[in-house]
Amino acid sequence: MASGKALNHELSKLFNEMWDADVHRLRPGKDYTIEVQGKASPVQQGDSAVQDNAVRHLFHNVNEERLRSIKTFATFISLLDNYETSTGVAEVVTPEEIVENNCFLDAILATEVMGLAHDYLLKRNLAKPNLVDFKHQLYDIWFQLYARKEGDRPDSCGFEHVFVGETRHGKEILGLHNWVQFYLQEKHNQIDYKGYVARKNKTRVRTSLGGLCK
Repeated sequence: MASGKALNHELSKLFNEMWDADVHRLRPGKDYTIEVQGKASPVQQGDSAVQDNAVRHLFHNVNEERLRSIKTFATFISLLDNYETSTGVAEVVTPEEIVENNCFLDAILATEVMGLAHDYLLKRNLAKPNLVDFKHQLYDIWFQLYARKEGDRPDSCGFEHVFVGETRHGKEILGLHNWVQFYLQEKHNQIDYKGYVARKNKTRVRTSLGGLCK
């Protein structure tokens, strides 16, 4: 097994290869523009009253026509309204949503990016060699429901947490590590960008839920 340092180098190499292989990614300054504006003020976890150091949206412009013309993005966007965002509210998965989940997986598995990911996992015996089996594996990882609290009905899944985002008590955003969802929520005034958070080697954004910061 590779050491931590060697594994980090290995993964960095893989991620760079995946980035270079992503022919569908949107280009800054061409397909979208952002305005980072002011640095966000310190805030405690769960606080809803946050000083606003960004009077405008983070996303100044996005080429939605191009965004929605790309199959991986289009099938991804179709999944974003399939979830109850509040934690503790049981999810109900419809047959139509199952079809949408599978269409998204089919779209991404046809890309060179996921081919690289699959090859890497195969070398480490972490994935099934057959793409159909690998798709089932991804489905379970991303879409299998689980309960956030013991005894509750299933109210979350990996895809919802990471890509869609969840809310706790209507005040705290959980997950939402995806720029497309952020842009769409901001466009509909469901998220209010408050400014950026600078840390060593990384920059993050701070937000509040729309309606809580009016």
